[in-house]
Amino acid sequence: MQPLHALALITALAVNTAAQNALTLEEARKAMLEANPQAAAAAAGLDAARSRVTSARAGLYPSVSASAAYTRAGEQGFDPDNSYSYGFSGTQPLFAPAVTAGLRSAKASLNSSEASYDRVAAGLSYQLKAAFADILNSRETIKLSRETLKRRAENLELIRLKYQAGRENKAALMETGAVLKTAQWQHEVYLKNLRLLERKLNRLLGRSAQAEVPELVLPLPPEPPADLSAFSARLDNHYTLRAARASLAVSRASVDSSKSAILPTASASGNYAWGGTELPNSSNSWSLGASLSLPLFEGGRLRSDLAAARSSLRSSEASLKDADDEVSLNAEDALLSWREARSYLDAAKSSLDASEARAWLVRKQYLAGQSSYFEWRNVEEQLISEQNQYLAAGRGLSVSYAAFTQALGEQ
Repeated sequence: MQPLHALALITALAVNTAAQNALTLEEARKAMLEANPQAAAAAAGLDAARSRVTSARAGLYPSVSASAAYTRAGEQGFDPDNSYSYGFSGTQPLFAPAVTAGLRSAKASLNSSEASYDRVAAGLSYQLKAAFADILNSRETIKLSRETLKRRAENLELIRLKYQAGRENKAALMETGAVLKTAQWQHEVYLKNLRLLERKLNRLLGRSAQAEVPELVLPLPPEPPADLSAFSARLDNHYTLRAARASLAVSRASVDSSKSAILPTASASGNYAWGGTELPNSSNSWSLGASLSLPLFEGGRLRSDLAAARSSLRSSEASLKDADDEVSLNAEDALLSWREARSYLDAAKSSLDASEARAWLVRKQYLAGQSSYFEWRNVEEQLISEQNQYLAAGRGLSVSYAAFTQALGEQ
């Protein structure tokens, strides 16, 4: 039996980075965030939120406009009269609480859009890491399948020789041939699954589904920590918590806006204009002033709006607390799953080593006539099962680590 170190997924993940066509995870992530439709939609939403902040801030600045008019009028039998006017006017808010509340709301919405973008990016990054692990696992499974096919063919030839020599029965020969054909069918299934996984990766990267997938480089997962104490700062910056805080800020701005509706507003205005009937002869006029507005009666609308805004604020506060609990629990669950996957990899490796040693011994015994065909067959099946379980354990470790980083809110 040949050494199985080349079959381990963990070894497979350490692909030769010197390969010219190797695709690293970081390169793939950058390409994905540039080309993936979900990432593009989230980025467009983020740009729109930034524009709304700029628009809301403009309400604090003075506004200036220019105007011009020309009129030609007359009556039958008389010469027509010309009149024109042109000038400039401007206003400057002096006291406008609703404008500042709107600006705070727009900034909070921008924070929410940033958190939304990070949520989409983190989800896509998890899918990308899982796709890398799945493809690497599938490729190693195909390598294992090829060696299994070779061993199955050798076993069939061995049973045929023993049958021809009268040392084995026909049932064993037929069963070994059926096992070989089943392995050939399973190999085709593995090839199909690999193609489906490669298509999934291409879609994530925004590439053609038929594009060739090069060698992939996925970093090895580190050893899992004992608890979450070292990740408190990263959890505090989780996109779910940032979105909940942004929602709370929007609710507070809404309360301020509702309160400002019952407060007076003040603004200053001025204009300068020229007018007349013939150019360049004209007269000019100017004006400066200020205005003050105070609502007196709105039929209870303002009071109702304020009550609704305060209710929304209490809801946002409760949602933030719930989000904090959810983020912490999800991170702890992900850490426990990561530690479990790491422990299972060790158990799978130990079981594989024992199964490999047992298969080698029973094969030697069978060739020497010291064990039965059925015992040898069962040990062979167990070895193949342990090999596949070890590959699956390596894949599970990579995916569980990717799930943990996503639970931390990282890409």
